[in-house]
Amino acid sequence: HRFSKPRVVGSNPSGRATMKKILNYLIYLVVIIYSVEILLFIFSSDIQKSLVNIKGYRIKIAKENNLKFDPREPEVVFLEKKSQIKDLSVPFYYSALFSNFETFIRAKEKNEIIPFRGPVNKKTLSCAEDLNYKIINNDKYGFKNSNSIYDSKIDVILLGGSFAEGFCYTGVDDIAGNLIKEDIRTLNLGVATTGPLVSLAVLKEFSSTYKPKNVFYLYYESNSLNVLNWEEKDKKLIKYLNENYKTDYIKNISRVKKFLNFAEKESVEIAKIKANQNNDKEKSFLKTYYRNIQDILEITILKNRLRKLSKFENKTYKLDLFNKIIIQMKHETEKNGGIFTFVYIPSWDRFFNSSSNLHSIIGLRDIIVDNLKKKNINVIDTTDNFSNLKDLKEYYPLGYVGHFNQRGYKRVADILKERISK
Repeated sequence: HRFSKPRVVGSNPSGRATMKKILNYLIYLVVIIYSVEILLFIFSSDIQKSLVNIKGYRIKIAKENNLKFDPREPEVVFLEKKSQIKDLSVPFYYSALFSNFETFIRAKEKNEIIPFRGPVNKKTLSCAEDLNYKIINNDKYGFKNSNSIYDSKIDVILLGGSFAEGFCYTGVDDIAGNLIKEDIRTLNLGVATTGPLVSLAVLKEFSSTYKPKNVFYLYYESNSLNVLNWEEKDKKLIKYLNENYKTDYIKNISRVKKFLNFAEKESVEIAKIKANQNNDKEKSFLKTYYRNIQDILEITILKNRLRKLSKFENKTYKLDLFNKIIIQMKHETEKNGGIFTFVYIPSWDRFFNSSSNLHSIIGLRDIIVDNLKKKNINVIDTTDNFSNLKDLKEYYPLGYVGHFNQRGYKRVADILKERISK
């Protein structure tokens, strides 16, 4: 035994072999996963691939149809228009979109009133899903109305996010505008980029003053619940679930204006920075290329497919809280002598993009509608009304992903008109 090889402490040949096998299996697994992801990307639909560069695809559609369009970024257009329109300002929404603004953070710290929407009595630049920018008028409370609407009895209040507001179109062509054309006095209190808690807050601040005969809350299936995940963490907003909580928003409009003045200065500076960035074609191409690579590295398509096969993600949505908010909206409406109706708005992805990662939330439609009906909530589900259309693309800007166009908003207005009590 004097000449036998000394034993090395910690040495375990079989253990090293096992670890090597595990490592090899992991490498094989990673290779297989990314191979599947690459194949899914290669064979994914043209629509799915186009979503990496939505604006570029919109421009392509406009060119193919010989349509007039403005390819510039909104910041560039805003700065140009601002030099021509004195009261042109920057839009503001009580949402995660503005939560990192110093003005927003400072107001939170000092427990000041934060506007639901703004600016007040000024104009803003619209979004441009049809590649044409428009000028939006904002009323004395910061919403998308003319001030004259407040002078007589209100027939309808519209609540909700971007679809209720009528994103990308003027007050003439949105849902409220189409109802007003039918001599239905409609107050548009929609706030884009927000969820149901902001809508409840707006209702509680305005319904007791204007006592609408009808209140419609427009639920958009692609993001209303997602936004609620942010809203429920806001200590101010969550207080609106308390029966008697409100901030006397209307009486404190001077404080709202003060906030918006500071927010405007901050927004304009950000717009200048973005406008000065290089947006040439080469950069746009590289951005698309890098986005595709990023999606592959994050196995985005494969994860989306797995989500469709599993209901695990449904657990992340706050359905109990959501139902509680809707019931509170109904209670608030009826307390002021009105009729409350929940309106379900389907998304573009439901109809045109089967590979969308939004199908986990889109799939909650029956659960949401059935739950609300069981709680005696009036429900209008517009999904079938749109899905049965042969020319459905004609209801979206350029026939592509986005909110409704003028035709789409008018169709919703026509549906609501049948349920309005005067």
